[in-house]
Amino acid sequence: MENLIFGAFATLEGYREGDAANLGRTVYDRCTVTALCSAKAQNPRCTVALLTNAPVPEPFCSQLTGGGVEIWDCPFDAYRVPADTNWALAYYKLCAMAWVLAHRDFARACMIDLDTYTQHPLDDLWRECDEAVLLYQVPHAASQTMTAAISRCFDAVEPSGAPHSLTHFGGELVAGSKARLTAFMAQCRRYFDELQAQGITPREGDEAVWCGAAYRSLAAGQPVRAANAYIFRYWLGGHFYYVSTNYTLDPVCILHLPGAAKDRQLKLIYQIYARRGAFPPPERIHRLCGLPAAHPPLCQKGQFPAAGESPPALLPARRPSAAAAHRMDAAAGPPVRSRYAQEKERPQPAAGSRHQDAGAPAGAEPR
Repeated sequence: MENLIFGAFATLEGYREGDAANLGRTVYDRCTVTALCSAKAQNPRCTVALLTNAPVPEPFCSQLTGGGVEIWDCPFDAYRVPADTNWALAYYKLCAMAWVLAHRDFARACMIDLDTYTQHPLDDLWRECDEAVLLYQVPHAASQTMTAAISRCFDAVEPSGAPHSLTHFGGELVAGSKARLTAFMAQCRRYFDELQAQGITPREGDEAVWCGAAYRSLAAGQPVRAANAYIFRYWLGGHFYYVSTNYTLDPVCILHLPGAAKDRQLKLIYQIYARRGAFPPPERIHRLCGLPAAHPPLCQKGQFPAAGESPPALLPARRPSAAAAHRMDAAAGPPVRSRYAQEKERPQPAAGSRHQDAGAPAGAEPR
């Protein structure tokens, strides 16, 4: 085969998927159908496969094979960590990549997470695979909690030069030519073994291993590139909503929809596919995901002024209902007064007093 797209799913008694309790097998099977059947629909000439250590139940097995997806049996016999480790099952992705390299012949491969939806072909990705390993670069600063923890793991293995600041790469996409992936997985294997020798099992799952291997690969002159032109991680939760208009403007090929979207937006997409045998057009996918409109919020189409024209008047803001306003006020908390207003409200010392308000701690004013 020339180009391979695959996803990996493992289940083991007592093993954890992440911080939260497992969502249940059905949720993951629905996501698997959506991820891999959409990848095959957009890349019909590529081999698309599911690697798993357990039989796929019906109707999901028939939906996968009916959508052109192959199912390969891959035992979870490498990169195993204790069952109570956070993201213990995520280490199966490392096992699956190693298995594919050992048991399948291909020119290029792309492993994707199974909470994704592919909306465009991966033609440009394959062009880059010959030149580098590609990983999704998570937009985290060096001090972000998870990124800092990944760097500390590397410091424990390589204390010389510590503290290190590793680039945070996610595990939702790992791609490259077979030769480049083989060299990269050798780095992963060595780094994982060194972590285990130090008694370290990262709570950050497979991402800690990808990051350490990428750091060493770059130091050894083996190219690693950010795959952010092809995939983006959209958080669609009620408390953490992090999105971009790159789903349609210079669009990425793959929408990664982690967290609550597994049992919400991806469930809706699966139900449409299961009912019709085809995925809805991209515009409807974007609406189902609640992705923002790809234009400035205060302007409508045709309102941008031409050269020499005056800018249009701003559209009036829509007034929220009383109930909505009350909810927004409650969520915002007590109002923060300006420093000027606080100074006016502060009791003034009597004329001639030498009182300096010594009881107020330095920096007490709100910033």
